[in-house]
Amino acid sequence: MTYVLLWSLTLLLLVVAPLGVPTSQGQTGQAGSDAGKSTGLDYVDATTRHVLEVGDQHLAYTATAGTLPIFDESRPPQAKMFYVDYVGQEADATSRPITFVLNGGPGAAAVYLHLGALGPQRLAFNADGSLPPTPVQLTLNPFTWLTFTDLVFIDPIGTGYSRSVPQDESKDRSKTFWSIEEDLKSLTAFIRLYLTRHNRWLSPRFLVGESYGGFRVAILSERLTAEARIALNGIVLVSPALEFSLLADDAYRLLPWILRLPAYAAVARFHGKASLPPNPDPDFAPVRGMIEHFSLTEVLPGLAQGDLLDTAQAHDLYARLARTIGLPGDLVRRHHGKITPQVFVKALLHDTQRLVSLYDGTLTAIDPNPERTVHSGQDPYLESLTAACTAAFHNYVREVLHFATDVPYHALNAQVAKAWDWRSGSNTAEGFAGAAENLQRALSQNPGLRVLIAHGYHDLATSYFSSVFVVQQMALDAVTGSHLALRLYEGGHMFYTHAAAHEQFARDARIFFRSALPPAGKRPAPPVPVSP
Repeated sequence: MTYVLLWSLTLLLLVVAPLGVPTSQGQTGQAGSDAGKSTGLDYVDATTRHVLEVGDQHLAYTATAGTLPIFDESRPPQAKMFYVDYVGQEADATSRPITFVLNGGPGAAAVYLHLGALGPQRLAFNADGSLPPTPVQLTLNPFTWLTFTDLVFIDPIGTGYSRSVPQDESKDRSKTFWSIEEDLKSLTAFIRLYLTRHNRWLSPRFLVGESYGGFRVAILSERLTAEARIALNGIVLVSPALEFSLLADDAYRLLPWILRLPAYAAVARFHGKASLPPNPDPDFAPVRGMIEHFSLTEVLPGLAQGDLLDTAQAHDLYARLARTIGLPGDLVRRHHGKITPQVFVKALLHDTQRLVSLYDGTLTAIDPNPERTVHSGQDPYLESLTAACTAAFHNYVREVLHFATDVPYHALNAQVAKAWDWRSGSNTAEGFAGAAENLQRALSQNPGLRVLIAHGYHDLATSYFSSVFVVQQMALDAVTGSHLALRLYEGGHMFYTHAAAHEQFARDARIFFRSALPPAGKRPAPPVPVSP
């Protein structure tokens, strides 16, 4: 899991449509733009008006689906970055926080967080996070973050409807944005231009990033202040990949093998396969501390000793590890205690020929190749979730947001990940990309910054214990350490698809935003116009 021509005025003209366009249960809307149909990159922004009704709360807001140009000062626009925003209609716009939201990949659009957790409408998941049969349905999201912050969902270049300019294949420049450094520059440019065009420089500002989006946001928490003079109030990292060295499968790099063990144990306990510690309850929280301690104080030293361990010691260690993560002892011994996620998801439920999802270990699918010992290919749950998000967004953006184009919507563009330049930027000249130092400096240099890191126990893609380890190694002092919180939930990489985790995450986020905002009396007052 880093860009000054004026935008054509015609893209900003709004054509008022008839009143009372229905948008969803609990919401009413009024179209503010007839986007028509676009067959190329001649996108026309569309703004609609809505009312969100959650309980006794009635929030009037506008939604805009549109693009901003990405450029540098010496050339015409190089790309158009697509976004959807939701803005509460209060008398003083600066009193509401504004939150920019990114997913990861690289190659993912913001649709997962948009229609999965934060937006005013949400995919209708089953309570356990699985998806009901197609066709997909959208429903009112009672835990939308729009109740406490404005939202801007951003699709990086090559994802969603965001494209380079022009789109002609012989001149396509999308790949020039597919690197750590250029990606960060384009996102910085978007945020700066959005704040300028929408007059939101005095609003409290937040970023949310999932997976590789968490990596982006951790770096941007420092870069935005240093390079664009955009200080942040808070950031939320959802299942982040903070240090890619901790995700590697390398026989000589021990920490990745250790840091994923608690997630293996959580998944094994959920499926009734773990026998250590001897606790039949599938709930992982009560045994979490014991398993983390076992991983760091026994498995890590044991693996570090390698062949120095005598036969009896190695047999005992591997046997206890096998019972902890629910795998056969002979398999753990053959792999010398180093189990890749691709081996784990095949082996855990091999007796029933079920495949565990890498992205949510509580969910399973029929194993199409039970004779193989290592899983290869796409994750079934991620594939079905991406298909559901794509279908739901195509309908939502046209029917509710009144934005129409024939350009394909890329919820997850595999070409971006394949072409990604991981070595761009100063922090990747030697070895793996990392963002922990940026986050540490941001906390030290911005005393008002607050950080929330959120993970699911059953995530086998970016394990929660990796973030725990990174935070423990950051050597934060008492003040900055109190500004960082880590919350864990039942569920996987997209833990918010689970009903209970979704609700609790929203409640935790509301509390977090409240803690990150300055006291009402200290917020900047809007300027008072002076009569000539």
